[in-house]
Amino acid sequence: MEAINGVTFKDYACASANLVAGMPIEKICDVLGIEMPVWEATKDAWNNKMAELSMEDMKFYGEVFTNPKQGKFANVEGGAAGPEVVLAKYPEWSDTIKMEKYMEHASAVGIDIDFEKEFDISLTAYSQLAGHWSAYYKEHVVDVQTRSSEQILNDDWNEAQVKAGKISEERDSIAEKWDAHYKEVYKNTAANVAEDIEF
Repeated sequence: MEAINGVTFKDYACASANLVAGMPIEKICDVLGIEMPVWEATKDAWNNKMAELSMEDMKFYGEVFTNPKQGKFANVEGGAAGPEVVLAKYPEWSDTIKMEKYMEHASAVGIDIDFEKEFDISLTAYSQLAGHWSAYYKEHVVDVQTRSSEQILNDDWNEAQVKAGKISEERDSIAEKWDAHYKEVYKNTAANVAEDIEF
């Protein structure tokens, strides 16, 4: 797909991800080599072309928010750091599961979690954690759990499949623990949808 005002779709996606991660708009424009009015026009134009994007482009757009340091923004200061930075701070899968369940239960009662205040990380950094562990689960559980007909008939499991089962069980156990915890925390809190309705 052709560039808009000299900005390719991937440049636009990286710019958007870095903007969400806290990079100043002036820095975004400087990296792209355009002025603010041109950025606004470019952003609107790319937003209007979203429906025309390929599956590959849409996949990139979804993934770039977990790692905005790509393309022209790979070595630019400001915005989000690479996922290795937040992983050093929260290296355990249980940390991310806790955040996931906290956000899930709070959202259900109309509360938006402030990740900066609660965990000292940005929402983008949380997305990086979630993306890392989602990829881990796919590689070590989803991709190895399929058994052949012969394995099923003989109730046979190879070493990787046994490990996958243990990983899945551990993940489910941690998730159930935090589910129960946050259900208790928010049991007397209910989202009042009626307050948002105007008659």
